[in-house]
Amino acid sequence: MKEKFDFTAEMAEAESIKSNPKHAFLEEESRLLDHNVQELAKLNDNVCKLRTEVEDLTNSIREYKPFIAEEMQKLTTDYGATLLCKFINQIDSKCKEAERRMKKAEHVIPIPTTAFYIAIILLITLFAFFVGIIVANAEIIHSAWIWKTVIGCSFAAIISITITIYLPRILNK
Repeated sequence: MKEKFDFTAEMAEAESIKSNPKHAFLEEESRLLDHNVQELAKLNDNVCKLRTEVEDLTNSIREYKPFIAEEMQKLTTDYGATLLCKFINQIDSKCKEAERRMKKAEHVIPIPTTAFYIAIILLITLFAFFVGIIVANAEIIHSAWIWKTVIGCSFAAIISITITIYLPRILNK
């Protein structure tokens, strides 16, 4: 007959190891390490999966061809046409205004500014001569006084015209 083996001694030894606090800590640490290994494996799988998805997305972006909806194309075309019409209307109005100014200018005789100032000087000189003649006839009716007035006014006109012609040339230098 076979002899039964007594496991009581081994059981007592196992219970003494189990009741040891250091052994309990090691078992807990071992359990936590196993749990961490399982979580790391899951995390590694997730990272691999995400990496594959990112690579696929990157490849699809490289092959991406832009597509604009027909409605957006129509809106863009209409907006561009509206802007172009406004721009053309502004150009037309500016051209009409320029034509109107040109038609007005056709009926005007252009006079250089120098000639205009010379004409003003001559008018002032003639006015001074006229005043001088009136004074000469009123006070003394004498030909010497009239000739002095004519010479003085002529001299003033010549000096004024010379200054009008040469002063802008001197100032531009």
